[in-house]
Amino acid sequence: MTILLVPIIGIIIYNSGTYEIDDLSSLIYEKTATIWFVFIIQWCFSIDLDSKFFNQLITYPVVKWKFLLEKALFSAIIFFGVTSIITIPLVFIYGKFLWQGFVFTIPVYLALGGFVILGTMIGNHSLGGLMAGILFWMMILFGGALLRELNAILLIYGSVQRFVSGESGLLLVENRWIIYNRLFYIGLGVICTVGAIFKINRRSA
Repeated sequence: MTILLVPIIGIIIYNSGTYEIDDLSSLIYEKTATIWFVFIIQWCFSIDLDSKFFNQLITYPVVKWKFLLEKALFSAIIFFGVTSIITIPLVFIYGKFLWQGFVFTIPVYLALGGFVILGTMIGNHSLGGLMAGILFWMMILFGGALLRELNAILLIYGSVQRFVSGESGLLLVENRWIIYNRLFYIGLGVICTVGAIFKINRRSA
């Protein structure tokens, strides 16, 4: 209900004339959906990890990192499924930029997911991932001035809006920093996921 409530509130605010379409897209996908993803991952891992079922599982001859990736994939399917259900009707109402904004934010979700999973493995509890995810979310939400060109919240800027909508060339010199920004978050997600796999393999050794 919370997930459905946020875009409804966003639509009401947008219709009131307070928000432009890029602000609405940023509100839903960059500022709100990120914290949804944190709670979804935490819930998926808590089912087995917090019940200590995982401690019993690793005593069997199974590939432990597959357990990690299966939970991550399950979380991603839930998140992207629900977010797509919300996005599709919004696209019909407000245009394709909302869908483009969703796709543009996927690298941030990858980094956030990897960070939460790594926190879960280090803390040996889903609360470790929850705390790591909230820390990451607060960093991207309030740390824009510090992150500068690595800022995760970009849809509010006109130049990024033109880049996402395809109005400006993807390979133009002035747009390279946007591409590097997205590659940074993809790389961060990969590094955190590899770190989580390394941690789970060391634990099971």
